[in-house]
Amino acid sequence: MRIRIFGNAFPWMAAVFCLLSAAWAADTVVESRWANEPPRVDGQAVEWGQDVMSSQKNLSVDFALRNDAANLYMLLVFKDPRYLSSVEMTGITLYFGPVGKKQKDFGVRFLRKNATADELIGMLEKQGQALTEEKKTEIKAKPMYFLFEADAVNKKGDTIPPPETQGNADPPVFRISRGQDGSMVYEFRVPLASRDVHPAGVGSGPGESVKLGLEWGGMTKEMRAAMMGRGEMPDQSRVSGEDARGERAENESAGSSPSLARTAQGPKQYSFWVDLKLAQAPTQ
Repeated sequence: MRIRIFGNAFPWMAAVFCLLSAAWAADTVVESRWANEPPRVDGQAVEWGQDVMSSQKNLSVDFALRNDAANLYMLLVFKDPRYLSSVEMTGITLYFGPVGKKQKDFGVRFLRKNATADELIGMLEKQGQALTEEKKTEIKAKPMYFLFEADAVNKKGDTIPPPETQGNADPPVFRISRGQDGSMVYEFRVPLASRDVHPAGVGSGPGESVKLGLEWGGMTKEMRAAMMGRGEMPDQSRVSGEDARGERAENESAGSSPSLARTAQGPKQYSFWVDLKLAQAPTQ
């Protein structure tokens, strides 16, 4: 009797499980919206609107995505400064790969750096720009500058050098601002072109899907080397969110107390991943 009841119930239970599994899987998919006009990448959230925001609740992060035929645009809003960690030193890396696979073979690292006027002049001249004395004097009128660097990186975090000849694609850019409520706002642009065209290209077009991962905080190579030089053994804590709703987080240093983690392990590293469905142009 028990076997017969189980046998009758099993198909029903299996069907329910399949439906629930499909619902859980669907919740991890974030759909980009079509950008009729490219957002101005200035670190301001005004033109995005609240209706396009998704949330990574366990990290107090809101985000939104748009794309057109050439670029992917992303807005990232940190509502709680505790989760910024050491982002000023590590920057934020966006990883792109096949749906269903959390690969870090390729990413684009966005990092803001401080530079003196003389350092900026040196960088511009190294890039081949011929600066007149008048232009140098104009630059030196401001003692400090923010440089917004965006570089393609490999799985080791090393910069992928651009090819000698690049195709016609917009380079990745980003900007940062502080919201009136104290939040930190990041705005990004990444080309959708293949990496043969641009080393920082996503390699997917409108209507296609891609795995998108974000990672920030933790320790840089310089920070780790400094700790080793002091005889300390860094054991970096890492927290990750698994879907767009942020309903599951993982702490890989779960055995440690928070105070011990902060002192012995350094700043935490955070990440989350979503399956991104790129928008297609609306039909006329």
